[in-house]
Amino acid sequence: MNLLIYFASLLLQPTAYDPGGLKVSEPIVISGNQPGGSPFFTTDHLGNTVVCWTSGDKTTSQLYYAVYHKKTGVFGKTVTVTPSAGTPLHGESMNKVAFTKDGFVVAVYGRKHPTEKNKYAGSIYYVQSFDQGKTWSNEKYLHTDTIRAYGRSYFDIATLPDGEVGAVWLDGRHNLGSDGSSLYFAKTKNKKGFQPDQLLGETVCQCCRTDLYADQQGNVHLIYRDIESTLKGQVRDFVHLVSNNNGLTFSSAKKISNDNWILSGCPHTGASIAGDQNNIGIVWYTAGGTPGLYHTSTPCNEISFTPRKLISAQARHPQLALWKNQSAIVWEESAPTTNHTSHGDHRMHPSEGSNQIVLTLTDKGNTTTTRSIIDNEGEFPVLHPVSDNEVLVAYTKNNQVLIRKVNR
Repeated sequence: MNLLIYFASLLLQPTAYDPGGLKVSEPIVISGNQPGGSPFFTTDHLGNTVVCWTSGDKTTSQLYYAVYHKKTGVFGKTVTVTPSAGTPLHGESMNKVAFTKDGFVVAVYGRKHPTEKNKYAGSIYYVQSFDQGKTWSNEKYLHTDTIRAYGRSYFDIATLPDGEVGAVWLDGRHNLGSDGSSLYFAKTKNKKGFQPDQLLGETVCQCCRTDLYADQQGNVHLIYRDIESTLKGQVRDFVHLVSNNNGLTFSSAKKISNDNWILSGCPHTGASIAGDQNNIGIVWYTAGGTPGLYHTSTPCNEISFTPRKLISAQARHPQLALWKNQSAIVWEESAPTTNHTSHGDHRMHPSEGSNQIVLTLTDKGNTTTTRSIIDNEGEFPVLHPVSDNEVLVAYTKNNQVLIRKVNR
């Protein structure tokens, strides 16, 4: 599939979307009766889709996951990562699980421990299970520096081409009292867990999620929002790193687009990567130039990003995947409502405090289908294809994690 996506129209206003022939199921409440959020999809060592989320109150909240069985169309038994009690819910810094090639489960989660000097101080921990989540190892720090004065969060994990699990995160150990964070990477070594971390970058935007992605050619891609200081102010644009040796070394950082977004604060919105056997695509939000959600792509082995293409001026928190011969992007935006005038005029206007979850599909012929999955109060959507005909979309609504099946 060619990922050079040319979209049929620019979504410059909140829109009521045409269903476009897709079938959307009633929602499945995966988080149970507890307050829940922070959904995330991954794949286990057998190729099954896995959803994880965080549920509970501030002191008892824990990380959970469940495996989806596509033949039966149901989720299996919920597995609790019991050592994670007290981990917070965060839509942009989700707790996550990943699986090694041997089926070992690696769970990564954060905890906050604010200090007088740093209200954002926190640590990232991990545990392993060698029996499909029945028992868990003792909790360990993900990072080698364990001083509790620093902020650490916005991590991502992924199974690497060699079957180990890699992790990347934002770390404040070098940036206390200054703007930005540092970027660190670590990977597991069989049952020994994560090995000592390595510094990949400094002056990184401190509140935007990172994304770690292993392509089908054996490369490991990393995307994050960087901070570049200029005479006009701080430029916060996304940069890309790549490793062709399973994370042993990474290339130097390269901008995916010269957006030149000058901002003195953090926008709290990260990027998303997905690809096929030949190319990777990236979607991200920027207010550099015309504000909105943009897309670019590059061949896996010849990093040369195409000029950015505007997808939507309204989109927030995008997630990208490939679904058969189409790119699939899910996001949230303000939901339109119908207002009735005295003349019977029906017009669409954004409703304050109300979101709709939007899915857009673009095939290799650049035919685009866009529709609303849920019309109010949904946020932080994620998606995962389970077959050529079905994709799962998870999101948070009213302190619950909901999942809908979307079928062709």
